[in-house]
Amino acid sequence: MHLTRIEEEMLAGKMGPAVELAMKAIVQMGEGMDAERLITTEGSHLGNVDLLRRCTGYIGIVEKFVELGAEVQIPTSVNPYPADPRNPESPPLPEVFQGLSPLEDYYRRLQVIPNWTCTPYLYGNIPRFGQHLSWEESSAVIYVNSVIGVRANREPILMDLVSAITGRTLYSGLHMDENRRGEILCNVDVKELKRDDFAVIGYYLGKVCGTAIPVIDGIQQKASIASLKNMGAAAASTGAISMYHIPGLTPEAPTLEKALGERKPTEIVEIDDRVLEKTKEEMSSAGQGGEIDIVGVGCPHYTFDEVVSVARLLKGNKVKNGVQLWICTHQAAIELAKQQGIAEIIKEAGGRLFSGCLYCLHTVNPYADMRLMSDSGKICYYRRALYGTQRECVTAAISGRA
Repeated sequence: MHLTRIEEEMLAGKMGPAVELAMKAIVQMGEGMDAERLITTEGSHLGNVDLLRRCTGYIGIVEKFVELGAEVQIPTSVNPYPADPRNPESPPLPEVFQGLSPLEDYYRRLQVIPNWTCTPYLYGNIPRFGQHLSWEESSAVIYVNSVIGVRANREPILMDLVSAITGRTLYSGLHMDENRRGEILCNVDVKELKRDDFAVIGYYLGKVCGTAIPVIDGIQQKASIASLKNMGAAAASTGAISMYHIPGLTPEAPTLEKALGERKPTEIVEIDDRVLEKTKEEMSSAGQGGEIDIVGVGCPHYTFDEVVSVARLLKGNKVKNGVQLWICTHQAAIELAKQQGIAEIIKEAGGRLFSGCLYCLHTVNPYADMRLMSDSGKICYYRRALYGTQRECVTAAISGRA
């Protein structure tokens, strides 16, 4: 693998032991993936969610970098804690995550932006078109690649951290022009396309596209920041999609032909009302109807507009006794909600507004065995749940039944 003179100096320890250790890790990964060279990256996002279960040595590795005096060299943000111990509205942190506590101090010493969100492109680490990034969170990667025109791969654990310390990542995958062309044409023909349908469309796309890049036509008029966020998160969960194009809307797809790279699609997929209804049934793996224990929305983190929408549905109502309503969003949206009285409406109704990770909380005890309803395609893929639109979720929280 070719290294520049500066990269050779990093590897030789001339820029300190922390950079040396990080560069060694990148080079080893690059050689294992047959990457021809590295590329300068302008931002990183640490996907620390659920690390205690997926990578038991992670905290020790971060501690080692801190001891070596490491600091991130590029804007670097971080995924949410499972719960938010600083917020009284947050549920308590499950025992399995208690060992995460040193990370907050370690990230502070590394100079990581403490935004604690899975939507850093909305708060704290906002990229621009054409930037090369090293991000781990799959729902964020698909959003910035597609909607903003950033260049980023779904990084594995630790690649995001060592890239942040060196300012380098592998020149591979979606960093390369030839790998960003659309492959599968997905025609959406739904009689009355609604905001909540986007998560369902994404859930289906991940199943049928796998790792291929879809070109999605027919959703342009209803697309919004929130709906594209939710669609991408579902597609990145049920499949491994890291990018999509929407002709005339996303920056690298001014036309259908440009989105496909002036080639014919490898496959054409049709999505109609029948497909949506069948997919909704699949998303409700916990069955239909009946009593519920928890309603969880905000995975990925809700936008401020989505928080306002929930508050409007809750106003004048009460969450049923014995039922929990959790609404997750980033800290900036929480502060806005407090200033505008939105947070008070949610609290008065019995809901909890906090910056946490529904995916983490809902997949461990004491919450894993509870009957959950959600509007999140990501949650409905990773856990047995009942799927519902945002309105259906709030109605269920009030009535106690799906």
